[in-house]
Amino acid sequence: MSRRVSPLARLLCLFLLLCILAPAVEARADEVRSLTVGDKGQDVVRLKKRLYELGYFTTEFFGDTYTKNTAEKVRRFISKYGQDGDVATPEVQEWLYADDARPEAYVAMTGPASVGPTAQPELPALAEDGTLADKAAAPFLYKNEDDGLWIYISGTLAIEIRRFDNRVDNMIWLETRVRLSGGNRIRTIFSDEQKTARRFDKPLNIVKKHPGVILAFSDDYFGWRRDAKDIEGIVIREEQVYSDVTRTTRKFPPLDVMAALPDGSLRTYLPDEHTAQEYLDIGAQNTWAFGPILVRDGQPFDGVEVEAHNPRQPRQGMGMLAPNDYLFLTVLGRRKDSEGCSLQWLQSRFLGLGVSEAINLDGGNSAMLVFDGEMLNKVKNIKSGNLRGMVSMIAFTD
Repeated sequence: MSRRVSPLARLLCLFLLLCILAPAVEARADEVRSLTVGDKGQDVVRLKKRLYELGYFTTEFFGDTYTKNTAEKVRRFISKYGQDGDVATPEVQEWLYADDARPEAYVAMTGPASVGPTAQPELPALAEDGTLADKAAAPFLYKNEDDGLWIYISGTLAIEIRRFDNRVDNMIWLETRVRLSGGNRIRTIFSDEQKTARRFDKPLNIVKKHPGVILAFSDDYFGWRRDAKDIEGIVIREEQVYSDVTRTTRKFPPLDVMAALPDGSLRTYLPDEHTAQEYLDIGAQNTWAFGPILVRDGQPFDGVEVEAHNPRQPRQGMGMLAPNDYLFLTVLGRRKDSEGCSLQWLQSRFLGLGVSEAINLDGGNSAMLVFDGEMLNKVKNIKSGNLRGMVSMIAFTD
């Protein structure tokens, strides 16, 4: 004769069984599997959505299969951590879903993969400001393209250009420090001094027309906006006003302003912070309108997201370490050995180097650096005659 089990006893048994099974069920729910080519499921969809949020996918229309294209995106993400592979292991997924996951635009600021020049040429006696102690001495010139180091020093001008190469992030950039003394100042040179802001010419040709120019950079490319009848921003060149019309919307470029003042300082301003006449009243000799501002009063400027998606592009920015002590960053891009950088990287690098003011200049194919008659950031397979023309450049003379 079987014994009858009470309802209370049955409930107690069921409760004990659930207590035993619950940890196992929870463990299976929390388990993260490695994902590789051919895998399918909602965890693959979730992974793809996260990669899209970080900029690795450019479209959010994707299926639930881990394809070869997905593997390539994962490989790209893993490379941001200095490693290789295309399998989304649990560890990789932990990086991916972390709050500080590295986006596609991420480029390491420094690290063991960043290689700079190692040469240490013997320099002449220098004054405290970095220029020649003997002001009457002939200028010192040093060029080492293989090592990535270029130096020019005279009694009123000191230039040091250093090239850096980061193979992990496939990026090459140049850091140019310029120090002035004895009344020397930052200048603007035009492609045509009679038809300023109207005639376009190649950067090397512009430099050749101005003997004494040792160093030149492309600027805000305002001549193109003028030619296209677009808003130019507040533009002053050599104390002459070329435009007093700007915008207040934060579209790209926002036409933020960098002004060169009589004491040798560079200051950043919002597009409509001053009129052209007000800049002249405070002694501004040149203003460049592009942006966004990257650093203001030694602090990161909250506005670099103005460019949609902030893709990696050739970039050029100018900053100030102190009055008459400037720093330019020129990042190579759109080439196999260097993919360029984001605006966030440019901002971070300027901050890391200690600038108090910095702004983004026109980049892309307009980013140009000419030293002693040579363009240092030119893509090797592009002929000089095919370089983008411009109406003016930032220049340093001796």
